[in-house]
Amino acid sequence: MEFKQDQFFQAVASRKIPRIRIAGIVISDGAVLVQQPADDPQSCHAFIGGEYEVGDTFETRLRAEFEEETNANVVEAQYLLCLENHFRYKGNLIQQAEHYYLVKLDRRDIESREAHLKQFWIPLSQFGQANVRPIAVRDAVADGSYMTKRHIVQMPD
Repeated sequence: MEFKQDQFFQAVASRKIPRIRIAGIVISDGAVLVQQPADDPQSCHAFIGGEYEVGDTFETRLRAEFEEETNANVVEAQYLLCLENHFRYKGNLIQQAEHYYLVKLDRRDIESREAHLKQFWIPLSQFGQANVRPIAVRDAVADGSYMTKRHIVQMPD
């Protein structure tokens, strides 16, 4: 069975150029907000975000992704760090420059606006062991270093 995520990463790999992604780290009441493809419950979790598009600023893309994918609006956004993310997905090498913001939302009762995505709150105390990608950002959130790191490089295993 091929999932939408498989099709997405195949398309990204076929372009053979780095992808720019903007994402938000949301921490509220001791938990971190992540999402996962609804059609693949065994898939990893990821931070909410999306591809930088022509006409965007980083912050307008960040706000648009939260508004498109959830019922929440971004109230505050503070730029945190850039991750050079190199990874393999089903044999395809993917390279992304990912820019992360610390995000405050207008609500905590998050619901998906897109049927192919589900959002979850993972307790911060369990976050370091959760299946969240990218691992380097997961680990920085888990140990608190996301507030001081400005640049991270993650190479494929």
